[in-house]
Amino acid sequence: MNQTAQVGKALLALMLLTGCSTLPLVEVPSENQNSRVNHLVIHFTSEAFDPSLKALTQTSDRPVSAHYLIPRLDDASYPYATLKIFKLVSETARAWHAGESQWFRETALNDRSIGIELVNRSGCASDATLSKQLKPLAALCRFEDYPSDQIAVLIQLIQSIIERHPEISPVNVVGHADIAPDRKVDPGPQFPWQTLHQAGIGAWYFERDKAFYLDWITGNPLGIARAQSALALVGYPIDVTGEQDHQSQRATRAFQMHYRPDNFTGLIDAETVAITLALLNRYKPMLLETLQIPTHDFKTPWLN
Repeated sequence: MNQTAQVGKALLALMLLTGCSTLPLVEVPSENQNSRVNHLVIHFTSEAFDPSLKALTQTSDRPVSAHYLIPRLDDASYPYATLKIFKLVSETARAWHAGESQWFRETALNDRSIGIELVNRSGCASDATLSKQLKPLAALCRFEDYPSDQIAVLIQLIQSIIERHPEISPVNVVGHADIAPDRKVDPGPQFPWQTLHQAGIGAWYFERDKAFYLDWITGNPLGIARAQSALALVGYPIDVTGEQDHQSQRATRAFQMHYRPDNFTGLIDAETVAITLALLNRYKPMLLETLQIPTHDFKTPWLN
């Protein structure tokens, strides 16, 4: 049926229903549209299920929310025998979960993201996020593991979300720390990013590319400024200062918790640089040219 016939049919239906409606609305869905959602942000709650649910759904002096909350069975405040996904905000609405945030060239990610909170009582002393000196998180934070059944439910949820919002690309599946490294550390180094990638969710690098770039930078030192530029091209909010300053260390630490969780010092080193370049090589190879860095055997270029 062509568009003219569709409009005529809609108008006929409208005339038949004029006694039931006062708004002369004709709905003709356009093919020229897509989802506003192109990011997915993962958080931990830092609290048990019951206070987390209240904080995310009730008014307060500092109101917050998320689209989904996933509990854990070992939580005494969780009232069910099986894991359930709690939908708190419609995917068509704007949840208040990301706050001041940035990823690649986009800011205010509440406007274009879906937020998922995982019940996990990890947390840090205020010094971990407020101090002007980067302190070892091991001394200031408690990071809990994520139960495998909680992660399995999370994977199912994200797979369904990406089906509804295919504009969420692999590099745009991020943690709160990735988009706000100056003030957040969640979901923390215990979160199994590689497991999600193996289920087809999120970005990860090829080991062969990491090895290539480790060898390449041995003879071609990148320097701090170009390493910062590479992290920014992945998406991290980092200023290119050429110094391993406060903001640089926080962004680097967030990157390391995501892609090298066994060693997140916040300092740019050879392995950090190699992983960064391997990610760009896999997902944004054209951007490597801006850094005058060679690509390595990439098969399917993808540009954010």
